[in-house]
Amino acid sequence: MIGLILKLVVFCLLIIGLFIGSIFIGIFGPLPDTEELLNLKDETATLVYSSDKVLIGKIFAKNRTPVSIDVLPDYLIDALISTEDIRYYEHNGVDSRSLIRVIVKSILMGNQSSGGGSTITQQLAKNIYGRESYGILSMPVNKIRESFIAVRIEDVYNKQDILQLYLNSVPFGEDVYGIEAAANRYFNKKVSALDIDESALLIGMLKGNTYYHPRIHPERARDRRNLVLKLMNENGKISEDDLARLISLPLGLDYSNFSQEGPAQYFLYQVEKKANEIIENIEKEKGIRYDLEKDGLLIETTLDMKLQEIGLQSVRKQLSHMQDLLDNDPNVKKEKNKLRENFESDTIANRELWSWDGVEIKETTQLDSAWHYMSMLNAGTLILEPESGKVRVWIGGNHFRYLPYDLVLSKRMIASAFKPILYATALEDGFQPCDYLDNEEKVYEEYDDWAPKNYDGTSGDERALWYSLVHSLNIPTVDLYFKVGYQKLAGMCYLMDIEQDPPDNPSIALGTMSISLLEATRVYAAFANKGLMNEEIMIERILDSSGNPIYTSDIPDGKRVVETEVANTITAILQKAVNEGTGARLRSQYQLRSEIAGKTGTSQNYSDAWFFSYTSGLTCGVWVGARDPSIHFSKGAQGSGSALALPIAGNLLQSIEKQKNLRDTYMTPFRLSSHYEAAMECEGIRTKGALNRFFENIFQKKEGKKVDSTETNEGSKVKKFFNNLFKKKDRKKD
Repeated sequence: MIGLILKLVVFCLLIIGLFIGSIFIGIFGPLPDTEELLNLKDETATLVYSSDKVLIGKIFAKNRTPVSIDVLPDYLIDALISTEDIRYYEHNGVDSRSLIRVIVKSILMGNQSSGGGSTITQQLAKNIYGRESYGILSMPVNKIRESFIAVRIEDVYNKQDILQLYLNSVPFGEDVYGIEAAANRYFNKKVSALDIDESALLIGMLKGNTYYHPRIHPERARDRRNLVLKLMNENGKISEDDLARLISLPLGLDYSNFSQEGPAQYFLYQVEKKANEIIENIEKEKGIRYDLEKDGLLIETTLDMKLQEIGLQSVRKQLSHMQDLLDNDPNVKKEKNKLRENFESDTIANRELWSWDGVEIKETTQLDSAWHYMSMLNAGTLILEPESGKVRVWIGGNHFRYLPYDLVLSKRMIASAFKPILYATALEDGFQPCDYLDNEEKVYEEYDDWAPKNYDGTSGDERALWYSLVHSLNIPTVDLYFKVGYQKLAGMCYLMDIEQDPPDNPSIALGTMSISLLEATRVYAAFANKGLMNEEIMIERILDSSGNPIYTSDIPDGKRVVETEVANTITAILQKAVNEGTGARLRSQYQLRSEIAGKTGTSQNYSDAWFFSYTSGLTCGVWVGARDPSIHFSKGAQGSGSALALPIAGNLLQSIEKQKNLRDTYMTPFRLSSHYEAAMECEGIRTKGALNRFFENIFQKKEGKKVDSTETNEGSKVKKFFNNLFKKKDRKKD
């Protein structure tokens, strides 16, 4: 009997030996050799920084930021060893006591749940090489493979190197890999700044990063943290007094998810696209391949984080206030009733809803959930540096996670914010600020009886060109359109890189075409830059993992879209718009003193509110509206560009002006020659004399009848002759 048992034991040992030998020789896959182990390289996230050296995000396949063992706190290492591998400094990669337990329980007894026994080095092998499925043999094969790899790792690296490799590769839940990324995600700090209790919490997560997730399961996480602290105490690493103090502390999370919660997510998304294009060009030109998600690059962007934060605060302040007014607007309530009629059935469920008050999970109907976002006011805000095209602020919406569509790039009806393009076209064509435009109401028969009116309801007589733009008058602007002509205006739009071809219709003069905030802001930046337009620049430099530059942006001279004289004239006129016209709230309400040019825009039915403002140092564009154009204010007192969009720019510029370093950088004067102001020293309103009206009536149908636009256009030259013939001497404006 004893002999039979002995034979059985020998047979089992032989089978185990053959099984282990088969793993060693690579039957279940080759084991890494020394050369491969020497070249171990973790996938490392690309770090993205603002121009003022603030980390604003990461680009990664695995969110991993490696750190040196030298920066890791001693108590972090103590927590790891006390919890995961108490005999770490005594073994050569495999703890024989634990291994015997694994062989007996996992292999001989087939207990798949026994687990355990893995040293830190074995866990490192698992983190780097992963685990394969071998059916019922998965557990023993993977455990033994990891043991072989662990021994080889210990032959290649010392204990400190292994700890560094391990802590840079271990997963911490979500998309976080490595202790530095974990410290940033859960405590919004570098690993070197972690406290003892924070270190213990992160080490405690290693047993189960989902089960012990501190944000989702705070009680479990706290219990696990306290267990780690007790193990540290038993191992002599912290005192009884420290233990009593530390286990009483709250978790103290400062959760930071750069992938969806950061302050510049819309910008980061665009930076990643631009960076991939740059890397593709580097590969084509130099044959060098970089992986944005794995190679630990560093991207220095143009974003000014101080301005970005100010912009976010300005958006929040305005929209959170105006949202309450919109929710109670009669038009909005009417639209909600229409939506309710189209819902055949509705279900109630727990839904996550974002608002300016935060995220709330509550029981709500499908209709109410849809309406919540449909009726929400949104804002896009963009600031460019005119001379270079550098993007200083990019706010694409209210919240990237819940509303990812980028409003800086979306196309909406540009409204009166388009007018400076028409007026610049006219100035290029030889018009002068003191040329007069007709302000008589007309009905344009061939354009479906279109009858444009001024926003303020006034009409009659004539308006100077400068005055018409300062006060954003519609009737004189349409008159100017017919005098300039469609072809010249379309050519200007093409030159200014506006993608959509303007419709061949006089309504285009009032901004009925759709343009993105980016396109329009670049146009205003060209006016600020004396007629030179630049492509937007988001990335200053890209560095490799060793800190060597692989890309540096060039600042081009810019493309001339209008002559310097024309750009300066538009700037002078739009300064008047801020001082005494549609942008006057910048002075009266926000008490801004810097030289600023600006223009409002309000689309039909108040669906789109725009405001553009600029100095020689910055150009700021703001759009506000609901994503569905049917949702809008009923009155201009709430829904116009000056009421809805201008306050965002006003708060933003006011904050800049109050901070000397920002003011000196961005609120720089235009330093225009005095002759631009002198060119506008004429009456804004000119009354037509009796003789002038007599000759005008010769070429125009009698008042009250429809006017054919062709006839009006053909008679314009003759009318201009008589206008000049009987023109009153220019007088200074009151």
